[in-house]
Amino acid sequence: MVAKRRRWQRLAAGIALSIGSLTGSWAASPEAGKEALDPAAIATAMGAAAERYRGLADRWQPPDQGQPLLQGQRHRRVAQLREILRLYGDYRGTPAPLPPDSQPDAQRYDSALARAVERYQRRHGLEVTGNADTTTLLQLSTPPTERARQLEVNAARWKKLASQTGERYLLVNVPAFELQLVEKGRITLQMKTVVGKTSTRTPSLRSRITNVVFNPTWTVPRSILLTDLLPKARNNPEAMHRRGYRVVNYGSRDTRPISPETLSRAAEGQATLRQISGPGNTLGHVKFILPNKQAIFLHDTQAQSLFEHNERAFSHGCIRLKEPEELAYALLRPQGWDRTRVAEAATGNETLNIRVDDPPRLVITYLTAWVDGKGRAHFRRDIYQQDQPEEASPDQEPAAE
Repeated sequence: MVAKRRRWQRLAAGIALSIGSLTGSWAASPEAGKEALDPAAIATAMGAAAERYRGLADRWQPPDQGQPLLQGQRHRRVAQLREILRLYGDYRGTPAPLPPDSQPDAQRYDSALARAVERYQRRHGLEVTGNADTTTLLQLSTPPTERARQLEVNAARWKKLASQTGERYLLVNVPAFELQLVEKGRITLQMKTVVGKTSTRTPSLRSRITNVVFNPTWTVPRSILLTDLLPKARNNPEAMHRRGYRVVNYGSRDTRPISPETLSRAAEGQATLRQISGPGNTLGHVKFILPNKQAIFLHDTQAQSLFEHNERAFSHGCIRLKEPEELAYALLRPQGWDRTRVAEAATGNETLNIRVDDPPRLVITYLTAWVDGKGRAHFRRDIYQQDQPEEASPDQEPAAE
């Protein structure tokens, strides 16, 4: 019943959005609100930002260790926090008007400081609370010289990226947990992603999105079969069958129900598990195919709650998308698809494989720093430890064009 309700909600949303576009309820200009993205310009700006950060080293002092600082508190460490954020340009003073002859209390955590903390948290990919929590204080303890080195390492990656892109491409930045569609130098679509865990990292690679598959099946990779699903199937075969899993033989591709015999064949490397298409499929309703040797693809997910996390390294290596139907619409729109048609294709159990005309490039990359259009430096946590000196050279993964 829940799955049926979700299918109708998806179809209704697609119809509503299509009607909205026809009646002009969207922005009048198709370019309105689209942020520019120029990798070469970003690389140049990062070099200048690195110099600025190195110039802060003599004036920077790490905050004293202690408990998190909260709005409304009064403490000597609040004054330290204010000065660090003033140094980085996040604290801009108490907004006017102020009473005559009044001076803000430097040791009170006021609203102006809370807004500065929010700016800092946004630039560093942290949860935006306005409070100096443990994670925020840890980031504030990173010396500006280390930030300068991070900018320089990533500037080389951005410079390389400039030679890998074209007029229309998809950019997946692993440490930012984000996908962007860039068309003629502007971001036209942006969404959250889930990427590989540190034990099953999402690799850097170049490819193209060649196909959109609605209601895909899922053939389980052997690594996941052995470590995760095979023990579950042996423990509760009935539950795995209800979830749509069947045993498929290598070579013949014959499909068999789960049984001790068929699971033994899977354990011996003669078969694997495949999940049929439908509302409960692990890949969700949409999958995007990109030729590559690492068997990486982009897909929908049933685990929507993962997108509520600030850092989202939870997958086995493939990339899960927050809004896969929006990406499907963006890719298939030049072929005459509207949102209603996308929603209809993603409804039900029938697998539909659509080839993308003029497939756009896809670049999966690893960028933990950049400078935005307003000259503000942004940083993300080095989740795979690729910014370390011995690993600082740009990734050399082979292209899969």
